[in-house]
Amino acid sequence: MGFDWKGGGEAPPRRGNRRKQGWGDLCPTTRRNRPLRYNAIMPRPIPLIALLLLLVAAKPIAVILPLSGAAEQELRDKVAASLRAKLDRDGTYDVIPGVTTADTWDAPAPTLQSDPAELRNRLKSLEPAVLIFGQLDGTIRDGTLALHVWDIRSDAKPRLIEKHLGAPTDLRFVAEDILQTLADVKPFEHPNELAVQTDAEAEALWRSNPNLAPNGTFDRSADWETLYEAQRYVPAISDDPPKTDTVVIQTLRDGDQPNPVLAMKLSTYAAENNGMACLSAPIPIQAAARYRLSFRYKSDGPKLHIFIKGYTPAKNAKGEWTEREIYRRQVPPTGATAGQWVTVVDELNPQHQTFPVTTLRIDLYAYL
Repeated sequence: MGFDWKGGGEAPPRRGNRRKQGWGDLCPTTRRNRPLRYNAIMPRPIPLIALLLLLVAAKPIAVILPLSGAAEQELRDKVAASLRAKLDRDGTYDVIPGVTTADTWDAPAPTLQSDPAELRNRLKSLEPAVLIFGQLDGTIRDGTLALHVWDIRSDAKPRLIEKHLGAPTDLRFVAEDILQTLADVKPFEHPNELAVQTDAEAEALWRSNPNLAPNGTFDRSADWETLYEAQRYVPAISDDPPKTDTVVIQTLRDGDQPNPVLAMKLSTYAAENNGMACLSAPIPIQAAARYRLSFRYKSDGPKLHIFIKGYTPAKNAKGEWTEREIYRRQVPPTGATAGQWVTVVDELNPQHQTFPVTTLRIDLYAYL
């Protein structure tokens, strides 16, 4: 499997952008940060009016508790984090961060049978207007998310909402469907991702621009990391095929010429459960630019799912700078190829409504 990853040309501006590049107005100045000025004749009305305006503008607080259920803890945490992030992005509610929620709750995750009034009483220090709790069972490809959504301001009791997860990409839409049942939450919008046009200019850029994929020719043991269960390692170079449930950079031969490929061998257990992934090193990109991904692959059974993940720098709970995933595109899944090498080309324009996508990673994910 070999990768070409190139960018070129200025992407058409996103819908709603006022500036050509789209990132010029991320931090508009406001009048709210200016100090209050007292009038010598009317010393009190100005600050009192400002105080009233601030009180009216306060957002209702939303608390999303840790999820219970039979799903793995990592998946439950991921789903809860996704719900918090999306509701926070909407801007209608002041969403309590997961770390603060965990510190305040300090108890096993509530179940669907938990007493809502008791939960509200335990969280009274946060003064929630909206409370969400429930459970997740199964896996990301066959799971059930059941949540109690309680708008304490208007509902006497929570509403039960159940959603099915059939694929990793379902999580985004399931979370949005649930959150849009809350009062004043606006429909979630996604960037209008315009594909690279197959025209003379695009083809010329594809031929002339450099390959941005880190070690996309797999000629050394670097820039790719295997992820399988608790294992994380850089695939080694080998003349032999990989052993079961491992990944190597195998050197094949096209006549006298070496042809290194990234080779993955999955057991039935791995293919039918969590699968196996290989993640590239970060790829720096430019905002509002068009990119094209091209690769060859061969498979005797497992489907190859390739995700392009986009990141922006952000601080974690410890105050350390890290990557925050804000963009994801799935290349159409591919299956068995009857022993033939198949070329796949996909085109993308990575964007986010609020933050700049500064780096990308290629995620090779194989399972049945």
